Amino acid sequence: MNDHGLYTEGFSIFAIDADWPESRQVMGRSYDSVTGDVRLTLWFGSPYYDYQVAHMTVLSASSGNAEADEALERAYAMYCHLGEERPDSLPASEPVTITADGNPVTFELWRNSVHSAWVARGRVESTEVVLSGYDVEPSEVSLVRASDLTSFRNPFESLR
Repeated sequence: MNDHGLYTEGFSIFAIDADWPESRQVMGRSYDSVTGDVRLTLWFGSPYYDYQVAHMTVLSASSGNAEADEALERAYAMYCHLGEERPDSLPASEPVTITADGNPVTFELWRNSVHSAWVARGRVESTEVVLSGYDVEPSEVSLVRASDLTSFRNPFESLR
């Protein structure tokens, strides 16, 4: 296990490389000891999850983790087709370059045609990354490996 209570070979947690004026939170995490699948979701934005102000989510998942596909489909329905049923399949994406640990990485990008919301998926080494954002330009996003989550709040901590 690492400092985050999560471990799998080659798995990295990614975060936004920026000072957010609002909240940085751990939204969820899981580790399956049988399959080795691991995932962690981080939120950057309003501490009250206001989807009408600039924000981003970053899901890091172990390679092949089905949760990455499910997270992408949920995010696509939420950000790109709010209030509609989940699509049977995702439409064609467009490529976008996002920096990860200082290196350019090509992600698949889906945009909302009405609002400044978007969803992107890519892979950094053996970690699958699903991003969603509002009022943030995806090509300006820079990801870094997070080695310490002590600066992140966990709103679910009090529920334990």
